[in-house]
Amino acid sequence: MATAEQRPVTLKSGDATRDGTLHVSVLTQRERTIRAAKIWGLCWGLALVTLFIPIAHFVLVPGFFIAGPVMGYLRYRMAAVPERVTGVCPTNHEEEISIPVEATVKFPLWTYCPKCNASVLVVDKAAVTVG
Repeated sequence: MATAEQRPVTLKSGDATRDGTLHVSVLTQRERTIRAAKIWGLCWGLALVTLFIPIAHFVLVPGFFIAGPVMGYLRYRMAAVPERVTGVCPTNHEEEISIPVEATVKFPLWTYCPKCNASVLVVDKAAVTVG
């Protein structure tokens, strides 16, 4: 089962800076293998389904067939999946915000405050990328 971790980040907007928290799910070896197998199987299943589409199958079947192991490998390498960033908005200093994060995000990340729509830079304090 994935374990939840919290990592420190910095939220910046203009000259204002606030501390925040990156919530991450750390995956076990078994979970990583299962996720990789699912995406690989999905791609090869789509290759099988697109086999019966005239003309397009010349491109789709080889594309999905190659994408299976590539996507499986990329999914397997992902040891931790970021979920969200929480903290206080650096612009209005009062609002507690929660920013959803994509699984393939690279830090530093430019995003917007969901409350006041101000531009926010999220910087990982450990200066490492997740994924």
